[in-house]
Amino acid sequence: MLFRSETRKEISLIAMAHRTAYVLQSTIAHVNHMLEGFIDGINSRRPALFNIYAVCPPEHGVGDDRSVAQSKLAVEGRAYPLFKFDPDAGVAFSESVSLDGNPAPEADWPSYRLNYVDENGAAQAMELPMTFADFAATEARFAKQFKKAPPETWNDDMIALAEVLKLAEDERDGKFPYIWAVDRKNRLTRLLVSADLVRSSEERRDFWRQLKDVAGLGRAEEVDPAAVAEQVRAELI
Repeated sequence: MLFRSETRKEISLIAMAHRTAYVLQSTIAHVNHMLEGFIDGINSRRPALFNIYAVCPPEHGVGDDRSVAQSKLAVEGRAYPLFKFDPDAGVAFSESVSLDGNPAPEADWPSYRLNYVDENGAAQAMELPMTFADFAATEARFAKQFKKAPPETWNDDMIALAEVLKLAEDERDGKFPYIWAVDRKNRLTRLLVSADLVRSSEERRDFWRQLKDVAGLGRAEEVDPAAVAEQVRAELI
C-alpha cells in the first residue's frame, strides 16, 4: 500500500477532520496506551474510532510469535505512530491531539542498537536511526525492496538512507541508499534500498512531521512584547 504513487490515506486524520469524534490510533504492543484510549473513548459520549495495528504473520511474513514485537517496530519506524484526538481536551487541534508514547518525539527517527561481530570475532555495536526501511527489512513482504551488498562491493556512492533523505532530489543522483544489517553469522552487511522504499520512508517521515505540527510539538513560542514589558515592570516594582 505504501508503494503507490498517491499519498496513503490516514483514517485517523480523516476521522479527526470531522472534529466531533474521539480518535485512538494504537497497537497491541502498547497495552496501556490502547486500554486507556478505549476507556477515554467509551466515556467520551461521542462517536469514537479505535484504529488498532495488529500484525498478520502470514501476510506480513513474520513468525507467529512476532506479532507484539512487530507492532512495536511499526511505531518505532514511524509506519504507524501512536495518536489520540479528544475533542473535549480543547478547541485548537494542538490542545486535542496527543502523540504521547511515541519514541524520540523530537527526532525524525528513533535510534536502535545493532549488535554485530567484527572481522576479528569481537562483539561490536552501533547506534542507528530506525527508519521505515529498517522496520520493513524485518518483514518478508518487503524482501524484494532490498538487495544485499557484501563488504567487497562497498563504495563511496553508497550512502546511509537516513542521510540520503536529508538530500534534495537533485543531490541524490548516483547515490545508492542502504541500511545496515547483519548476516546469519552476525557480521555487518549493507542492504541497498529500492527507490520505492526510499519514497515510502520519506512519506512516513513527512507524515510524522505533519503529526507533530498538528500536535504543536517543536513550535517556537510566540513572544508578546507587551506581555514581556508588563512582566519586567512587575518584577521591577
